[in-house]
Amino acid sequence: MSRNVFEIEQGLLGFSLTDPGADILTLDIADFVAYSCQVTTGQLTGNSNTTTKTTPATWCEPEATETVPGVTSYDLAVTFLQDPHIANGINEFLYEHDTEVVWFFLGFNGTDPPKATGQCTAVAGSIGGDPRTPLTFAVTLPCKGKPVIAFGDAASHVVVGGPATGAVAGIPGHFTPAGSDPPANLADMIAGTPTVVVASPATAWTTGQYVVLGDNTHANWTGTAWAAGAHALAAETAGAGTSSAPSSSA
Repeated sequence: MSRNVFEIEQGLLGFSLTDPGADILTLDIADFVAYSCQVTTGQLTGNSNTTTKTTPATWCEPEATETVPGVTSYDLAVTFLQDPHIANGINEFLYEHDTEVVWFFLGFNGTDPPKATGQCTAVAGSIGGDPRTPLTFAVTLPCKGKPVIAFGDAASHVVVGGPATGAVAGIPGHFTPAGSDPPANLADMIAGTPTVVVASPATAWTTGQYVVLGDNTHANWTGTAWAAGAHALAAETAGAGTSSAPSSSA
């Protein structure tokens, strides 16, 4: 395979205080307030979260230490040209909405893929510095959950990340949209955290059907609620689980 080199030719960055409510493939910078011309560098960074598990020594084996990976967290790291002399610039936006959760759009090739969107926490940036020189400031905006990224280009692309909004019955079934992340566990699925997952079909799934959750356990739709495990006839009358999820088809 030959080398693949990527350069940013037309970068876009914008923020919104409300959910744009559109699929990433149809999202446009017009759905956000754009600050692209103030950006000197911008990137999504993944932060590895690990824990160490130690098994004590026994009479026949030495102590063993294992590094266990956790869920990766993400940041939107950006350096801007300062613009406190602009009434509605990026300095004003981040200062006014400091600590608020906002939506972002990050495009590396205009509005075509590759591009990313998600939620992050606004952090106020620095204002001021050395005299008679163009001033910049760098901020790291913690992302809420896993951003959605469209990899590829306008002709060929795949979307990865973001919470699932639908679950389709099967053995196993699958979550939608393609590439989305399942709820972490049954409790989150029942609670609709981080988003409500709608069952398809909306009627009780048939015996043996299920979807796999983030903790590798299984869940199924009884016709009125999400329940643990693969669907069984008994589950239709057992009333297992409760759910705030609507029962309309995905």
